[in-house]
Amino acid sequence: MQLDEAKPSTAAHDDLSELPPLLEKEPTTLIEEANDAEEKRNGGDLDDAVEDESFDSNYSENSSVDEETAETAVKPMIQPYRPRQPPKIPQEEEGDIPDYSQYKTNVAERLWRAKKEAKSLGATASPDIVPLAKEYQLWRKKMGLLNKYIDEYKTAMNVLSKKRSQLFVQYAKLSENTPLFEHVGEPLTPDQMSKVGKTGEGDTPQSIESRTKSIMEVADKIGAGSLLAHQQLSLLHEELNQLDFENHIVGYIDEWDKVVTSQLDDEVRTVRELAKNREKYIDKVDKLRQKVNSIEHRGKQDAPKKLTDQLNRNEAKLEECDVLYEKKANEVSVVLYEATARGWVDFYPVIKNVMKFEINRLGRESSTFGSFHSTLEALKIDYKQATKDTADAPNTGSAL
Repeated sequence: MQLDEAKPSTAAHDDLSELPPLLEKEPTTLIEEANDAEEKRNGGDLDDAVEDESFDSNYSENSSVDEETAETAVKPMIQPYRPRQPPKIPQEEEGDIPDYSQYKTNVAERLWRAKKEAKSLGATASPDIVPLAKEYQLWRKKMGLLNKYIDEYKTAMNVLSKKRSQLFVQYAKLSENTPLFEHVGEPLTPDQMSKVGKTGEGDTPQSIESRTKSIMEVADKIGAGSLLAHQQLSLLHEELNQLDFENHIVGYIDEWDKVVTSQLDDEVRTVRELAKNREKYIDKVDKLRQKVNSIEHRGKQDAPKKLTDQLNRNEAKLEECDVLYEKKANEVSVVLYEATARGWVDFYPVIKNVMKFEINRLGRESSTFGSFHSTLEALKIDYKQATKDTADAPNTGSAL
C-alpha cells in the first residue's frame, strides 16, 4: 500500500503517502491539499512528506482545453501520486543507518530512531516493561480485529459489485425487444469498450490514474446512456477501487503489523527469559548469603572458603544478569512505548488514506451513476412516446 507516515528523518520512504489521483467532473469539488503537509520531526517533532506542490503548475500547463470542451474536461479529485526518490542516507559515527528502502511504510525506521534517541539521552524505561507488555498484547488484539474487519470490508465491496452487476444484467435482458432497451439494456459499443480497456494496464498508480480518466471520459461522452452501460463502467471502476484499497490500506496495515510484531514478539520473550534467569540467581544469592551470615553470626568465624567462593561466583553472575536484563528491558520498553502509547503516529497515515480512498471511491461512483438523472429523464421520454394514444399513456402532469 504506498502510504504515508510520520517519519523522523526522511519522508522519502512513504511511497504510499498519496493515493493515485482520481478524477471528477466538477472542478468546484477539487480537494485542496496544500495545507496537508504534516509536521516535521527533528529530535522529537513529527515529520511527514510535504505534498508535491509542483502539481498545480503542471496541471495548469497540461489541462488547457478549448471553449467547446472546457465544461467536460475532467479534473483531479486529489493531487496525483508522485513517486519519491530513495533517501540519501547519511553516515554517522556509530555506523550506517539501516537501509529501510525495502519498506513501504516508515514504521521500522521510526522504531529504530526511537531506540537510538533513547540511548543517546540515557533514558530508561525498564521498570515500565510489565504494564507496557500488557498494552502491547492489547494492541495486538486490536490489530487482529482491524485486519479481520479490513478483510471483510474488502470482500463486501467485491460481493456488492458483482451482485449489482448480475442484477443490472438481468434488468437489461428484460428490456430486450422493448421500447425501454435503449436506456436500460443497451451495452457499451466495442469502440467505447476499447477506449476504457487499452490504456493504463497494470496496477501502478500511474496506470490506475490513466484508466480512471479513460472511464470517466467515456461516461461523460455517453451522457444519459443506459442503466447497463453505466454499470459496465462502474464495474471497471470497482476493479480500480480494489487495487487502491489493497495498495494503500491493506498493504500499509499488513506491514505495520509485521514490523512491530517481528521486533517485539521475540524481544519480549527474550526479556522474560532474562528475567527468569535473573530471578534464579537472585534466589541462589539470597540462600547462599543467608548461609554465610548464619555461620559467621553463630560461630563468630568466617564461613568456609568453598561457600564464600560459591557466593562470590553467583553474585558475579547475578550482576551480569542485571546488566543484560536492564539493557534489554530498557531497549524493549522504548519500542513497546513507541508501538503502543505512540502508535497513533503510525495509525494517522492509515486514517488519512482511508479517507482519501473513500473520497476517490465515491468520485468514481459519481462519475457513472451520477448520470442516472439524465438516464431516468430519457427513459421517461421513451415510455411516453411508446404509450402515446394508448390506455397506458401517463396522465397530464403525471410525474411518470
